[in-house]
Amino acid sequence: MVFEFGPSSAPGVYGMPLYDIAVVTQFIGGGSGRPVPVDGNAFLQVRFRNASTVDPATGTQTFTQTDIRPGLPLVRDVKLIDDFERVMTWGIGLERLVCAKVTELPGPVRLVVDLPTPP
Repeated sequence: MVFEFGPSSAPGVYGMPLYDIAVVTQFIGGGSGRPVPVDGNAFLQVRFRNASTVDPATGTQTFTQTDIRPGLPLVRDVKLIDDFERVMTWGIGLERLVCAKVTELPGPVRLVVDLPTPP
């Protein structure tokens, strides 16, 4: 999974937003407090702070594909769980739990969450 971030009109320095990645058993919608279904047997949550799919200057949605089913053996579903007050949470549904390797790349700013599969 690659998350790419472009410049923003929001206050602050352009760069990699703060993030955390966690293994979770379910996803909870921030505003509703209700479970959000994600297809899979194991789940990773990727949360970014000071990032959004909405342009803060115009309110325009900048990324609209919020439920992705890539058809891969390991990754079954990728879904935007919440995007509120510049805290954006993505859920990754996996066939089985694996240890993710995380890499930060510059120009453009990207976070790579590498989920290894056997050859």
